[in-house]
Amino acid sequence: MGGGKDPRLRFVYVQKGEREFLEERNGVNLGMTQSLKVQNLIFNLAAQAQNLSASLNREEKPKFVVLELSGSYPARAIRKFPDVLFNRQESLEEFEYKLEVLSKQSWLEGVILRLDALNLDWGKAYSMRRAIERLSEKKKTYVLAQGFNMRSYFAVSSASHLVLPEGAELELLGLSISQPYFKDLMGRYGVSFDAVAIKEYKSAVSSFTQSESTPEQREQLERLIASLQETFCSEVARSRGVSPETVAGWLRSGLSSAAEAKRLGVIDRVAYEDELLSKMHQPMSSAAKHLTVPMREGAGRVAVVKLEGTIVTGRSKRSLLPMFDTGQVGSESVIRALRLAEEDEATQSIVLYVDSGGGSALASDLIWREVTRIAALKPIEAEMGSAAASGGYYVLTHAKHVIAAPTTLTGSIGVVLGKAVLEGFNAKYGINNETFKTAPLANYADASHPFDPAQRTWLERSAAEVYDRFVSRVAEGRGISPARVNEIGRGRVWTGADALGLGLVDALGTLEDGIQEAKELVGLPHGALSWTVEAGKQMVIPEGGEGALELLMPLLRERVLLTMPLGFKLS
Repeated sequence: MGGGKDPRLRFVYVQKGEREFLEERNGVNLGMTQSLKVQNLIFNLAAQAQNLSASLNREEKPKFVVLELSGSYPARAIRKFPDVLFNRQESLEEFEYKLEVLSKQSWLEGVILRLDALNLDWGKAYSMRRAIERLSEKKKTYVLAQGFNMRSYFAVSSASHLVLPEGAELELLGLSISQPYFKDLMGRYGVSFDAVAIKEYKSAVSSFTQSESTPEQREQLERLIASLQETFCSEVARSRGVSPETVAGWLRSGLSSAAEAKRLGVIDRVAYEDELLSKMHQPMSSAAKHLTVPMREGAGRVAVVKLEGTIVTGRSKRSLLPMFDTGQVGSESVIRALRLAEEDEATQSIVLYVDSGGGSALASDLIWREVTRIAALKPIEAEMGSAAASGGYYVLTHAKHVIAAPTTLTGSIGVVLGKAVLEGFNAKYGINNETFKTAPLANYADASHPFDPAQRTWLERSAAEVYDRFVSRVAEGRGISPARVNEIGRGRVWTGADALGLGLVDALGTLEDGIQEAKELVGLPHGALSWTVEAGKQMVIPEGGEGALELLMPLLRERVLLTMPLGFKLS
């Protein structure tokens, strides 16, 4: 593999056949700048043909194009088996590209966005909002929906016109977080949970160790929803031409009808679909023949490496059975993807996209090391999705520039470890567990008893060492003193909006902003290619026993965890 501390060392470990696999799936020839030139040439020839065809087309052009908004919109998508057969979900990358192309059509008056079962998290809602806002600066934009909830309204309210039918359903009621606690339920069956957490805000396993929130947890959760609502109100207010206080009043009032929403300025028109759409409105599929597309520029590109899901050691895993697919991203897979991006001569900068609440402390540290090493060779821009907390924050501390959405959940600089304890369960149901050991700590993970004093002392020391390492990583990477990191750390989760003021991130924005920033860092033009590189997830069929448990509980084998609170639901 190589060694030493010289950042100029270039080494790649790629399993035999994986390079060819990635080349085929991504449509690129890794490591060859010439291949990018050929790829761009082919793309531009196709674009020229499309543009020529559009210019010669004498059919009447539509004044408006209709786009369907539906689904959860993954950030970026690589079409692979079995997704290519069963999953036609459009990605945010594809959606943003469509809007960019439409914004440049001189003959087009506007775009109608038709909502149908839009299901976005807060991070992706912010990205969609920004994309619609950019389009609205150049074209009229109409949103036709059957109702709004908080996230869908946040995502599309940057459009110039919002339209609802008379019977629309409105759920603009503010935000809440629900945190379940299972301690008392488990106690009925003689089961408890023993844990060591650093520090007082680190509530990753509090659902199992407590019956209710501690004052610190309550403070943390109340601030999270307050910050998110502040972002909601300020962004919506800017789009709707009112004050944030007015928007907050909408949420308190409990809107119940489209007519009331129109009167208050929440929407612009009460109308049915047939009153809005006509022959001058065409779906994208019909309007495509009239579209001209931009050329691809430059001989360099930006690589996007995705880190999405619970961070575990080893390879990323995906189950053939959807009910067992827990979203596990393996350190080995992420490292391989980063090294492939490093080795590719045409790739001049890298964007690390993180959408993870953390996971294994060891896996996070291994990925952090690779990010730090490669960042000395090629600039790495970090972009946060809906969450980049605990281990998900740890991995990106040494990126050159860090961007978060204001709605991102981040921070959670803390450590937790623990185990289920079946001592009461065994006594209740007559199970006698005998243990034989050669050293005092050998049976620390045994579920038949809580940690004894020696084991707890050892675990507290281990957790403290990991926490100190976490603090030092953040301090060094972000240029903040360790004392200050400890002050804003202590396991506390922040929104991206609050994290900006604390120095945990550099700017607020979207993945598209991160990609453009990565291009600017190395002097690439706006139209330069960005490509997604990822080592494929290992396909696993759960077979029962410990293997199935690891799919359902991916951190089963890990002793020390860097993970944000489990179980709470934000709505």
